[in-house]
Amino acid sequence: MKNCKSVFSLLLAVVLMIVSLAGCGSDKNEALVKKITGTDPETTVMTINGSAISAELYYYWLSIVCEDTAAYFTDGIQWNQVLYDDVTVSEYIKTTTLDTLIQYQIVTDLDQEYNLQDEKEVQSYLDEMIANNIENFGSEEEFEKNLANSGVTKETILYLYKTQYLYSDLQDKLYAAGGPLEVTDAAVQEYIDQHYGAENGSYSAKHILLKTVDDAGSALSEDEIAQKKAQAEDLLAQLRASNDPQALFDQLMAEYNEDSGEPDEGYTFGPGEMVDEFYDGTAALEEYEISDLVESQFGYHIIMRLPSKIPTVEETKESYALELFSSMFQQRVTDAKVEYVQDITLMEPKEYYTEYSKGE
Repeated sequence: MKNCKSVFSLLLAVVLMIVSLAGCGSDKNEALVKKITGTDPETTVMTINGSAISAELYYYWLSIVCEDTAAYFTDGIQWNQVLYDDVTVSEYIKTTTLDTLIQYQIVTDLDQEYNLQDEKEVQSYLDEMIANNIENFGSEEEFEKNLANSGVTKETILYLYKTQYLYSDLQDKLYAAGGPLEVTDAAVQEYIDQHYGAENGSYSAKHILLKTVDDAGSALSEDEIAQKKAQAEDLLAQLRASNDPQALFDQLMAEYNEDSGEPDEGYTFGPGEMVDEFYDGTAALEEYEISDLVESQFGYHIIMRLPSKIPTVEETKESYALELFSSMFQQRVTDAKVEYVQDITLMEPKEYYTEYSKGE
C-alpha cells in the first residue's frame, strides 16, 4: 500500500529506458532524419558535458518519447495540453528527451571515470542482444532493414544497449565491497541511526484494509462503500471488546484484510512512503495500540502500530548503496552542462512526429 501519487505515466525519473526495436516503423528509409529535418544524421546538434550528441540520437529519442506519450491519448497527442506546473505535452516531450540523453551520457562519463567494465562481458551482452533481435526479426537482413527504416544505425543501437549494461554494472559495483566508493559498515550504521526508529519518523505497522476501490482503482458504488464502512466498524468493535486484541487483530487480518501486498510482519516506512492518512494514523498511536477507522483513497484501515523495526547493517547495505548511487546519479544529471549548436534549429516535437508518423 505504498504511496502511488502519479502526475503522468511518463515520469521525469532517473531510469534508463529500455530500447525496443520491435515497434519501429516499417516504411521509413535510412535517410529518415535528413528527409524530415534536412540535417545529416551524424551532425552534432548539442554537446552534453563536452560530448557530441548527433541528430540521429536526438531524433531517435524524440520519436520514442512521442510514441510513448501518444499511447496515453485516444485521439492523437494533445500537444498544448497542460500536464502539471504549466508544462505542456510538447514541453514535456522535449524535456524528457533531453533528460534521457543526459542520463545516457552520465553513464558513459561514469564508465570512463571509474573503468569498471569487463570488456568481454560487455561484448558478450551485446552479441546476445543482437542475436535476440535477429531471431525476433527472422533474419539478419530483416533486422538490418528494420534499423534502416527506423532511421537509426546499428552502431547507435549498440551504444544504447551498452549503456544499459554499464548502468546496471555501475549500480552493482561502484559502492560494493572492493569498489572505488565502497560503503563501509560504519557509514551504513550511521545511516540506520539517522533514518530508522520512531525518533526519526520511521514506523512499523500492520493493518486491516477494506477497499473502497476496485483493482483498477475506480471507486465502488455508494452502497458498496457503505457496506465496507459498516464491516470495518464491526471489526473495530470486536477488537475494542476483546480481552486479547493483538491476537484477534491477527485473526481478523488473516480473514478480512484486502491488502494483498502486505507482508506478514507489516510495513516499515518513513515520511512520504505511505499515503498521508496511514502515516499520520500510525504516528498518532502507541506501540500495539489499535487505531479508530482511518479513511484513505484506498478504503478503510484499522491500524496496529508495532515496535519500529531497526534493520541490521547487512540488511541495509545494498539498499543504502543503491540510494547513494541514485543520489549521485541524479546530482550529475542536474549538474550536466548542455550546449546547443548555434546554427542548428531542432524541430518541434509536433512537427517532427507528424512527419515521422506518416511512414508507419
